[in-house]
Amino acid sequence: MQRIKILGGRISWRQWRKVVELARRYSKRSTIHITTRQDIELHDIAGPHLQVIQQELANVGLVTHGACGDCVRNITVCSGCTHNRDSGGAFSAARLVYEHLADSSRGLPRKFKISFSGCLLACARPWVSDLGFVVQPNDHFAVIGAGSLGPRPGTGLLLYEDIVPQDILPLCLATLEFFKECGDREDRSRARLRHLRAQLGDGQFKTQLDARFARLRSSGDWPDVPKRICRRDLRLLWRLQLPNGNIGLDDAIQLAEAAELSDAQLRIDLEHGLGLFGDRAFTLPDRLAALENLPILIACPGLSSCSKAITDTWAVADAIRQRLSRIPRPNLRISLSGCPNSCAHSAVADIGLTGMRRNRDGQSAECFRLLTGGHNATDDHQAVAGEVIFAEDVPAAVERLISSAKIQPPGPSEGDLENALRRV
Repeated sequence: MQRIKILGGRISWRQWRKVVELARRYSKRSTIHITTRQDIELHDIAGPHLQVIQQELANVGLVTHGACGDCVRNITVCSGCTHNRDSGGAFSAARLVYEHLADSSRGLPRKFKISFSGCLLACARPWVSDLGFVVQPNDHFAVIGAGSLGPRPGTGLLLYEDIVPQDILPLCLATLEFFKECGDREDRSRARLRHLRAQLGDGQFKTQLDARFARLRSSGDWPDVPKRICRRDLRLLWRLQLPNGNIGLDDAIQLAEAAELSDAQLRIDLEHGLGLFGDRAFTLPDRLAALENLPILIACPGLSSCSKAITDTWAVADAIRQRLSRIPRPNLRISLSGCPNSCAHSAVADIGLTGMRRNRDGQSAECFRLLTGGHNATDDHQAVAGEVIFAEDVPAAVERLISSAKIQPPGPSEGDLENALRRV
């Protein structure tokens, strides 16, 4: 597998076409895969082809270094913020951090995830990031830190309610320095920043981070975030939900051909979706247009390619999608993870499902733990664990849950989110 970093999900049509071309030439699959961190993955590639693929990607400005491994992973940004007058320069801030962290991101104890949300809706999931920045009405940022998922997930800690954009870079560098020096290098299961916070306690963690931040901030002049350029004439024209994050190569080219004629911009979101922004409406082929009406259903690769998976998430996701086709599209997020690591963000979803195995009639059978009530990491709520359901019974259980109106999307107001940011 070759993962390609797409900063904030911003990708040009030239780059998109190059990815599709390389997939057609070197991948044994007929699809490309869109991840929940705005990356693109090419699967089933022969090892000798990797260097050629990486060089051709570099020729169009696409980066593969740091997409995996113990480093700063792809920096995520809410997909529509550059077209929102209230975005406060979230993408400009993300790009500034991205350009300055190359050297500092190497040699970490484990992976490190940074997100930027362009408004108080916080849709870039700051509460499960190592550092999550949320734009405030004054164009400053609130900062949440030391959250992550995994078998024992934990939402983050409000680190700073209000920092100026010029402080973003020294804060990132101070946090990475802290993590690099003090993170656990012996036990990878306890090597994330959240575990350092747990080891020290919230108070001591914050005190030590504050000291490093203050030292770096006063050590010199730091670049300010460039003024944002907001295309207020652009609007979201299409939002396509890709089944299991996959799009066929022919469909990907048809998408480019239809959108380029209207100068539409492509954005990868954090939910297996593609957003097309522009100022002129255009039509899509029926096969692509049908993706706009699919429920937002996020599934990790599961047994299709992950060595840790214990369930076939894509098969169950397909069955749920088929089952929900008979009811109005629910305005909520459904997440399926193929193991307890919760890679699909099941632990914070409106409806989350984490893969397990249980004995049935003397044989091991696939099943899922049902979780409900998360707010998709837009605040510090975690989903509540419920019953265990055998895989074949999951679609009916999800439909019953939605149809009974027991599960409603949180729909938080800005006031609610301000209160969440202030809960310590």
